[in-house]
Amino acid sequence: MALYICSMWQDIVVALVGLSFGFMLLPQLRDVIHGKSVNVYTAGLTTVGLYILAITFFTMDMWITVIAEIFSGTVWFLLFLFSVINKRKAP
Repeated sequence: MALYICSMWQDIVVALVGLSFGFMLLPQLRDVIHGKSVNVYTAGLTTVGLYILAITFFTMDMWITVIAEIFSGTVWFLLFLFSVINKRKAP
């Protein structure tokens, strides 16, 4: 029981940090949707890394963190996707 309680607070702390990183990217996502772009390699590799972290936390039963990492990974994926689209539109 003590191990579960310990992992509970870590799950919450890691999830809050992960969610804050995702929410901090929302203004950048708005800019990318409106035609700007980010480095596609950075966005792509970060997406893969965050989804790997989500799978890792899933195996550790840190469910709140899994959701947070999927959220952040999805924001990074959208940054990647819209950046690729915007770079193809550029002259």
